[in-house]
Amino acid sequence: MIAENDYSGTSGANCGWGGVSFCYAGHFHGQTEVALHSHGGVELVLVTAGQCEVRFDGGAVLTTGPGGLYVTPPGVAHRQRNTPDCETLYAVMELEPGRFHTGLRLVDTGEDALLRRWFEDLQELHLLCAHGTAAGLLAVIWSRLEMLEQRGPEEARLHPKLRRALGFIRRNISRPFSLSELARESGISLSYLNLLFRREFGVGPLAWISGCRMRRARQLLLDPSRNIAEIAELVGCTDANYFTRRFRQFHGVSPLEFRRKAASGNGVRASRS
Repeated sequence: MIAENDYSGTSGANCGWGGVSFCYAGHFHGQTEVALHSHGGVELVLVTAGQCEVRFDGGAVLTTGPGGLYVTPPGVAHRQRNTPDCETLYAVMELEPGRFHTGLRLVDTGEDALLRRWFEDLQELHLLCAHGTAAGLLAVIWSRLEMLEQRGPEEARLHPKLRRALGFIRRNISRPFSLSELARESGISLSYLNLLFRREFGVGPLAWISGCRMRRARQLLLDPSRNIAEIAELVGCTDANYFTRRFRQFHGVSPLEFRRKAASGNGVRASRS
């Protein structure tokens, strides 16, 4: 991974893919003040730790913590002020006009685990000079951002502590965790956590989390290279037999039956319980 403390970077050999040409990417940390600067391409900056405040020419001031993502158009000058523990992942690219919405804004990603992983992958691709692959990954990142922004208004109406709980669940869906840990990370009591879930979703947090895990498992089963035990671990189930029982209860078929029917093209209707 790149550990750069300089946004200037050196543009790689551009290689367009899906309307995207990759320039460079990196990891920023260790500075509390970043002088006024701009970029020749669109910049995406994902905050992964601490707090970040960016002041843009024209008067806009955007502040965020972990999970916030800045979209800065080409040529827009900005300066940055960070807390000492602030860390960001960033990428600069050129985009085909009209391909994506590149207006100046701050996107709340809910600390989306996929986005963070993909930004980390961009650093590796930058080191490998794999610019074509990086451009393809950036196109996927933009599509993910569009999906998260469409989801944003719906989640914005939720209680802030419930939004925090949902973000924690999304980030930790691949490992077991207790409701006590979820409540603690959400900043509320266990009883209030249960109340918020039942009021909003009609079920308690355990049932809601189980549904998330089983829907994720359904997606993973479409990858024939993964075995059932591996998929169970990826959705936070350490016991493959328990996972199989829960999957059958939720979807009405076993994981193997689902995989066989999906491969044959017959399809399986998922439970909504």
